[in-house]
Amino acid sequence: MRGHHITFIKFVMLLFLAFTISGCTSAPSDDPEAIAELRKLNDPFEKTNRFIFKFNQGLDATVIKPITGLYRGIFPELIRNSVHNFIKNIKTPVVLANDVLQGEPNRAGNTVIRFIINSTVGIAGLRDQATNWGIEGHDEDFGQTLAVWGFDEGSYLYLPLFGPNSVRDSTNFVPSTLLNPFYYI
Repeated sequence: MRGHHITFIKFVMLLFLAFTISGCTSAPSDDPEAIAELRKLNDPFEKTNRFIFKFNQGLDATVIKPITGLYRGIFPELIRNSVHNFIKNIKTPVVLANDVLQGEPNRAGNTVIRFIINSTVGIAGLRDQATNWGIEGHDEDFGQTLAVWGFDEGSYLYLPLFGPNSVRDSTNFVPSTLLNPFYYI
């Protein structure tokens, strides 16, 4: 009988906790500031984000996973790493531009040195020779630059193919595309 008593107490405590938490999620109807704050924190694009999330999951399951599985099955890891290194190296102008726009001359210098080493000794970026020599790389994008400039991240946004983002970080696509040499080729 004692076991049933403890189970009942746990159930009552859980029920109490659920009611307490649910009370925290609603805004008081007589406080306009609280309602405005709740709307600000709430996901204004929730329905669209959920739709795009489901779309991306379907695309991932039916198209992307089979293609990546085939890619991994055909090409050995050495070649896949070389392709990754080449693409990362060719995107160096994007990183460099953001280093400069963020006022980071040391990081910009590091980026230039890595690009020179990887483009020459690293055979057009197929090898990441700079990292092998102890010169670590980093990633920067325009969303990070906007953050340094003081822009708020904005609402949560789920983009087709690109996945979760904030409104601020979703602006990264245009400058990154325009600074990527492959765009012009």
